[in-house]
Amino acid sequence: MGEKNPPVPYVPQSKMFLWTAVVLIFASAVPTFAQYECTSELTFGKACSQNKTSTKWFFDSKLSFCYPYQFLGCDEGSNSFESSDICLESCKPADQFSCGGNTDADGVCFSPGDSGCKKGTDCVMGGTIGFCCNKATQDEWNKEHSPTCTKGSVVQFKQWFGITPLIGRNCTHKFCPAGSTCIQGKWTAHCCQ
Repeated sequence: MGEKNPPVPYVPQSKMFLWTAVVLIFASAVPTFAQYECTSELTFGKACSQNKTSTKWFFDSKLSFCYPYQFLGCDEGSNSFESSDICLESCKPADQFSCGGNTDADGVCFSPGDSGCKKGTDCVMGGTIGFCCNKATQDEWNKEHSPTCTKGSVVQFKQWFGITPLIGRNCTHKFCPAGSTCIQGKWTAHCCQ
């Protein structure tokens, strides 16, 4: 006698909708870059007599964010933008967000303090839906993005939404203004003056 296939369990339509939404959210969290400049390597250029050095912005695909760097004046690479705003508009969808350090989420949530996030994670909101992010990593990321200086003050710059700390990817990118000091963190760097 042949074996019967077990019955397929009934899944309520509301749960199916939620599952579909979760799959779509995770799929949208993985960056898809249509433009070559967003995925190409950072090029500092070379010094030349006709142009001075300047601060430009590049898209860092590892952290999925735009950071400043010192452009040397000539032979600009394709991953180079005049401002943070132009870089973000070109390379990062407005609704894309991730856990600190672009680390993997451990589920989805719908409000801060969501009991659906397991112990050791926090709900990090990105609009109406959030991710359950590792609490220790998220705390470290938040501290790095709200920098302080042991001496002096953090260098700030103006964005469309207001004044914010000038945060770069790495001190080797020489993005800090003259007279300030670069302080390297785990993921990013900031400037003190």
